[in-house]
Amino acid sequence: MPRKPANTRAPKPAPAPDDPAVGRAVAPGDTLATIPAALLEDLWQWHPATGQLDVPAGVLALSGYTRGEFGTTIADAMRHVAPQDCDALQSRLQGALAGSAAEFAAEFKLIGREGRQAWLAVRAAIERDDNGRALRVSGTWADVTSRVEAEEERDRLFNVSIDLLAVGGFDGFLQQVNPAWVRVLGWSRDDLMSRAVIEFIHPDDHDLMAAASHALAEDRSVADLATRFRCRDGSYRWLSWSSFPLPDRRLVFSVVRDITEQKDAERRLLDYQDRLRALSAQLAVVEERERRQLAVAIHDSLAQQLFAARAKVTLLRYPDKVGNLSQIVDEAISILDDSMREARSLSFELYPPILHEAGLEAALSWLARQWGERTGISCTVEADAESSEQLDPDEDARALAYQCVRELLANVAKHAGAMSVLITLECKGEQLIVSVEDDGCGVDPDIGAAQGGPGEAPAGFGLFSIRERMRAVGGHFRLLSRPGAGCRVELTIPLGDADDPAAGS
Repeated sequence: MPRKPANTRAPKPAPAPDDPAVGRAVAPGDTLATIPAALLEDLWQWHPATGQLDVPAGVLALSGYTRGEFGTTIADAMRHVAPQDCDALQSRLQGALAGSAAEFAAEFKLIGREGRQAWLAVRAAIERDDNGRALRVSGTWADVTSRVEAEEERDRLFNVSIDLLAVGGFDGFLQQVNPAWVRVLGWSRDDLMSRAVIEFIHPDDHDLMAAASHALAEDRSVADLATRFRCRDGSYRWLSWSSFPLPDRRLVFSVVRDITEQKDAERRLLDYQDRLRALSAQLAVVEERERRQLAVAIHDSLAQQLFAARAKVTLLRYPDKVGNLSQIVDEAISILDDSMREARSLSFELYPPILHEAGLEAALSWLARQWGERTGISCTVEADAESSEQLDPDEDARALAYQCVRELLANVAKHAGAMSVLITLECKGEQLIVSVEDDGCGVDPDIGAAQGGPGEAPAGFGLFSIRERMRAVGGHFRLLSRPGAGCRVELTIPLGDADDPAAGS
């Protein structure tokens, strides 16, 4: 790939001879006889041999000094030049005299009375004798303060912009970049301007960049072109280019924005949507499985028991054929009692009445006991004594806490290999805090961070759905674990005012 020498900022260009701010310049062949009278009135002259300087009245008026105060020698004039420009102006002037130059041009800041400042552009012809010695320097001047201040303001905006601003050429090289490029990408200005832009672009985006370059060459602007740009550390950041061609000068002005965070957010959103779609399908499967299990439980247990009770009751129609009616009645009652217990157990699994009647702590204690008997894992419930009176949230919060704890216990039974589980309840201010802690195999925090964000759950339906339900009500989900050291899941649920119609929204 071609290499281009690093650009350095060039000195301010001298005004063109036909610059309207300057007027007609003194040409090398001009003499006092050939210079128009109107120009003579504003002409400055310097005689190197004597040091005599003729200062135009316009310059004196601009400075606020009288001719005597301003001085009549080049040394006097240099005292009125801004210190940062004085040495460079003297050096350029002496260099022009020492060589064979026929003209001289420069810009500098003039310091007048009471610190007033003005930018002057001077242009002059150098008259020499037969030996090449400078006899006289005669020229014009112009007040270019407005133009210079506008340029400085433009440069100031260019340098402080948070966007990446650049001027490039049709050859594919950047010619000027603002400090934002260095801050965002890590490259120095010389690095960025000494190599073609395409060398920094991700290979997969080369075709996009080539198409954009073709459009610019045809005098068509390019807007919101997103490409990946290689940083100094080897990583890539997404940049959005809006470029505008200047064909007559073969330049391209570009406003570039760092959209890496936006792209990352879009990627996370797409990943999140994919997960939601996958988990939605999984939810449908889980719901279907639960309906099937409920149907099987009703058919194989409750329905059979009711059929048996009906058969026993039917025998009562034939008392002459049944020897012991009392026994038949007792058997039917026993079957109905079993059916009632089965129905109660099924309803408790779905939504225990105790949750509504006795509160969250009692319902979780019942759940812990039932779950422990079924799995053989010790499960206890502890409530903060100081906040026990507050542990009676509204019905929606109770149901949410109960269902989440039930799903967490299901995860423990399936995956943790735990021997014991502790469920704790606590109220802090307007928040209910429920935690489920086991002594099982734990979860790798790196997996948790990769799949659910730092401190969030890995991507499984149970934990994922719990986290989403917490977000939906303005709560928080927190997972603390490490391999071999058990796992603790902490749920924070806002306690809404039951009388407030906006609560829980």
